[in-house]
Amino acid sequence: MNKGSPKKRSLLNDEGGAIMVMGLFMAVFLVAMIYYVSGIGEAIVYRERMQDAADSAAFSAAVMHARGMNLIALLNLIMAAMIAVLVALKIIEFLLAAALTVATAICAAGASCTAAGLGCCACLLACPFVPVLAAGLSDVSATIESVEPPIQAIVEATSAISEGLSWAIPVASQAKVIELGYSTYNRPTEIGFMYPLIEQLPVEPDDSTLLCRKAGEQAAYLATPPIIGYPIARFIEPATGSLAATFSSHFCGEAADKAWRVETDAELGEEEFQVRAFMMGQSRLEAFDQGVAVATWGRGGDVPDYDALRQLTRFSFAQAEFYFNSRTTRREEWMWSLNWRARLRRFRPPDDLGGIGGACDGCGALGAMGDVVVH
Repeated sequence: MNKGSPKKRSLLNDEGGAIMVMGLFMAVFLVAMIYYVSGIGEAIVYRERMQDAADSAAFSAAVMHARGMNLIALLNLIMAAMIAVLVALKIIEFLLAAALTVATAICAAGASCTAAGLGCCACLLACPFVPVLAAGLSDVSATIESVEPPIQAIVEATSAISEGLSWAIPVASQAKVIELGYSTYNRPTEIGFMYPLIEQLPVEPDDSTLLCRKAGEQAAYLATPPIIGYPIARFIEPATGSLAATFSSHFCGEAADKAWRVETDAELGEEEFQVRAFMMGQSRLEAFDQGVAVATWGRGGDVPDYDALRQLTRFSFAQAEFYFNSRTTRREEWMWSLNWRARLRRFRPPDDLGGIGGACDGCGALGAMGDVVVH
């Protein structure tokens, strides 16, 4: 044997490369941790994105509902302004008729006294006013006859627009939610919808005399000269409004019941004012599962009901409401001020699941969301 050749080592006694084995295990561990953290991070980002989509959809729908209520309130004010012109003319007609009656009576009394030799020539001073008042009364009556039909037609059309808006606004809100799910937040969302699907705004025709009262108040406000001042106007407005409401058939005619009000059985904060949005997306949980499987040596999916929970992550939901933002508690004033607003609320399953004007027999699973999901 050559003395200069290296000595052969026994494989069993070879201790070289021990650190490499430890490094190999550490590298596998680090790769697994990277997969695990990456999977958790992507899952969190996905969930936040889905929830943002649901919150945005619910709030956007509630804002559109609030704007719809404000539009109907604005149309109520427009109808009152139109009828105020008619009320003002009829009040002028009434005052001229009363003045003509008084002037005619005074003139007749003065003429009788003069003919009897009793004097009272001062009473004859009212006689020149009789033809003037008669002409003015005739002109005002003719004006009323010419403007009343178009005013009634405009009020009728405005009331019909309000009814159309009460249905069109929920349809537009539903379209907005679908657009947010299909386009704005895609990906990760694929589609979204609003609940209730299509339901009329919580308004109904107001069969009271409130519209005529508001018109009488506006007529008094417009007729009060600025020099008199606000205190006098505050006294005149309620009196004129009460007069118009009491004789609504005369002052307002067929337009007396064309305004819209909040439904009598609907209270703020109840189900009629709640809007919910549901978003469905396509998650990448399969990729996340692969990362978890690497980290747990293939045991990542051994969780009871794991498939059901994975499907649940495809959905996100949120709730918002529209409400009247004012200190007044008089519900008759809710549709006479543009104070409707919107806000997000904690999600609660709807009390009565339904579709377009009816119950939804297949929506029972939706009611269980409040028991398994915290939002």
